[in-house]
Amino acid sequence: MRYTIAAAVHRLLRARAFALAALLTLALGIGATAAVFTVVRGVLIRPLPYDGSDRLVDLTHTLVLSGVARIDQSDATYLLYRRDNRVFSDVGAYRETAANTGPIIGSTTGDARPERVPAAAMTSSMFRTLRVAPLRGRLFSTTDDTPGAPATVVVSERLWRHQLGADPNIVGARIVVDGAPRTIVGVMPASFAFPMSETELWLPLALDSTRTASATFDLRGIARLRDGVTIGAAAADLQRLLPRVPEVFPGRLTAKSIEQIRMRADVRPLHDVVVGDIGRVLWIVLGAVAVLLLIACANVANLFLARAEGRQHEIAIRLALGAGRRHVLAEFLSEAAILAPIAALAGLALALGGVRVLESFGAASSIPRLPEVQVDAAVIAVCAGAAALAALMVSIVPLVRLRRMSPLAALADSGRSATTGRGRHRARRAFVVAQVALSLMLLAGATLAARSFARLRSVKPGFSAERALVMRVAIPEATGARASDAARLIGGTLDAMRAVPGVTDAGAVTKLPLDVLGRRDSALFVEDRPLVAGTMPNIHQVVYVTPGYFRAMGIPLAAGRPIGSQDTDRDPAQAPHEAMVSASVAKRYWPTESAIGKRVRTLPTGPWYTIVGVVGDVPDATLEQPKAELVFLPLLTSTSAGTAWTPRDVALVARSVAEPSGMAASVRKAIHDVDPSLPVYRMMTASALVTKATSRAAFTLTLLGIAAAMALAIGATGIYGVISYLTSLRRREIGVRLALGAQPADVMRLVTRQALRDTTIGIAIGVTGAAFLTRVLAVILFDVPSIDAASLAGSSIALIVVALLASWIPARRAASLDPATVLRSE
Repeated sequence: MRYTIAAAVHRLLRARAFALAALLTLALGIGATAAVFTVVRGVLIRPLPYDGSDRLVDLTHTLVLSGVARIDQSDATYLLYRRDNRVFSDVGAYRETAANTGPIIGSTTGDARPERVPAAAMTSSMFRTLRVAPLRGRLFSTTDDTPGAPATVVVSERLWRHQLGADPNIVGARIVVDGAPRTIVGVMPASFAFPMSETELWLPLALDSTRTASATFDLRGIARLRDGVTIGAAAADLQRLLPRVPEVFPGRLTAKSIEQIRMRADVRPLHDVVVGDIGRVLWIVLGAVAVLLLIACANVANLFLARAEGRQHEIAIRLALGAGRRHVLAEFLSEAAILAPIAALAGLALALGGVRVLESFGAASSIPRLPEVQVDAAVIAVCAGAAALAALMVSIVPLVRLRRMSPLAALADSGRSATTGRGRHRARRAFVVAQVALSLMLLAGATLAARSFARLRSVKPGFSAERALVMRVAIPEATGARASDAARLIGGTLDAMRAVPGVTDAGAVTKLPLDVLGRRDSALFVEDRPLVAGTMPNIHQVVYVTPGYFRAMGIPLAAGRPIGSQDTDRDPAQAPHEAMVSASVAKRYWPTESAIGKRVRTLPTGPWYTIVGVVGDVPDATLEQPKAELVFLPLLTSTSAGTAWTPRDVALVARSVAEPSGMAASVRKAIHDVDPSLPVYRMMTASALVTKATSRAAFTLTLLGIAAAMALAIGATGIYGVISYLTSLRRREIGVRLALGAQPADVMRLVTRQALRDTTIGIAIGVTGAAFLTRVLAVILFDVPSIDAASLAGSSIALIVVALLASWIPARRAASLDPATVLRSE
């Protein structure tokens, strides 16, 4: 065996071109497969990083209200489920939020600048449910999340190191959070990323069982199943408790409303909720690179087959002289056994770099769990398995051919014209056909993805993204204790932004188009569309705006006028009850008449708002979804109780006469001149919002496009190799044809005809596979049919062009042969 390996190494060193081509082709196929599998494993397959994560479930409700919807927990449902359930060992609740952080009180270390960081308000039971431990200090106890308890906070390891100076005495220190001091009781380890990887601090969520809001479903609930309890049994137990909520916690949620909206408790594995719908994209991409690996193996198998046929005469002589057939077979196996592991190591190195590239795409695409992605033993095992598969595929055909070879027939055939042995080249041509078929599948999928992406990019967002800068600010409760204080601070900030040279308009809004922050859903009561007895109002997004927002964001006014001006110096009690609606809302309720002058409200007993304007539709969070049906209310408004209320976490928009990124520093300075404690975060151009909204589609398109391009390159190499080899075997025949008067153009047509024949057969076979693949792709395509004749035709033409180009060099070389020289040498 040692001699066989050493001899194989010697043979490969002598055939360096063959060995290098095989190594590169296999390394590309294995590396692409390993890189995508690494992400698939980290995101989809690996369990969540919590002890017994398979027992963790997400608690929500489904209801039928303007279609099937899903809502979270109210404090009433959570408190009842936690107290009276029979199926959970622990139940916790949290609410995603953000907070302004300052320095440690009395410390001179760390960063003193205010920052807005992602945060979560959590019950003390949430940490127990997840079964996590702190890096330093302790977690929340039941005394921390009771109403009136001392203000405490748990911070992340990242925040502790980078903003708080990695103070070793951090536990017990006091930090300013949202303008008020809090005592740090613990630091979480870097591996704890809940509920998001960016979360920097956790606040106690104090729920008062004597003052509940049963119809405000703004809490996320997570529970741990008891041993032996199924998800179905858990859902049934919560459904048993749901009708009791109005009895135990009386409020707006009544038994009648539960039945009217067909509200049902829903329990889902937490892993499925965290991963979301990204799984279908990643599995499709993994399937694409697996096809690429098959193409690479077919190409290398062709190389091995050519190598075996090139050595046929030598092997026949050895067999005739008494060499063992098993020894000859071992030579080819040993070559594959040497090349495959080296290709696997090279592929693993490519995978390491590829994972970093995929992570950069994925971060823009909001792919969950990316920080958990890593090359581990399972990925190495996949590389080893891919290498073993490749070694088997690339060596089995030569082995079968040699096992069937007759030494005497091979010696006799070696002296004849190549045309007498055409049957032995069918395997090589079959590999080319297979490569073309598989390449067509990938190319058709990439073409559809490209058309889908182009359609998505052509969607009008409903606003003018050019020359607009967006950002968010948050006003701490301590800074603006009253609604009027917060309103005047926002108004003063907008005035300062308008004073920046080059800024033409500025406005504020609670939620920007194509963003997820600041979303507020509410029932909408329409004055001239009274509800039928037993029905519930429709749910719409409510967006709070200042008048200048529409001009700054470039949202066109379709009818009427903007909400009356109240940017600055207006008493909250005197704020006009005016509203605007998007065109889709106007069409829903007043399809044949004007919406101007109609009145709506968001509470059954709240004030009526008169509609003064209709604006064009804008998207919600993605361009793929239908345009959002929005109701716009003044940023400074009044509740039904007559008390003023102003949103404190708002987005600011500034429109400029030049490139907006160039004025970012000036706008930030203007805001800090008004209030240095206001952190400005998520600053970007409006164009970046649009780009971000298409990043997941761009991610899919890029990976499919790379796979298709690599498949084309490998396929072209395969066609070139086969045509070159077959042409070399027909040198005598071609020489005779030229000697008898054939023209060089005739010879070129003869050679290219073979390439076109194999390519056409591959395309015919690949169309069926492409039809299947594009049906799978349908779940991620936008506004394009899954079976698209134009895409298949374009992909087929591209493959034919590639085949012609790949066969052109050997065809030209054959046409330039000197008949006399060829015939003398034969």
